Amino acid sequence: YNSVFFDGTLLKPPRVTPCADCPKPEDPATVAAYTLKALRRRVPPAVPGIMFLSGGQSELEATLNLNAMNQAPNPWHVSFSYARALQNTTLKTWAGAADNVEAAQA
Repeated sequence: YNSVFFDGTLLKPPRVTPCADCPKPEDPATVAAYTLKALRRRVPPAVPGIMFLSGGQSELEATLNLNAMNQAPNPWHVSFSYARALQNTTLKTWAGAADNVEAAQA
């Protein structure tokens, strides 16, 4: 493993999801199953954490997919690294206009 210190490694991968123009989106349980299957094949249990990017998913979709992954047993701490996805609705509401601050903070 080329002297990689796995115990001090955090990964930031995307999830296994259908392509953007796929006519049928997958449910969170399916996304979780395929993502965890891929990770179990390649990521050693010594890696303490996997922090997922939003990968263009909405706040709700990213949160539901992450929640589904945390329902299954796995050897890593599984969390998120997608502040942009969590802030997207607020940023769109604000749109840089002072008049929108109160609505964005609601």
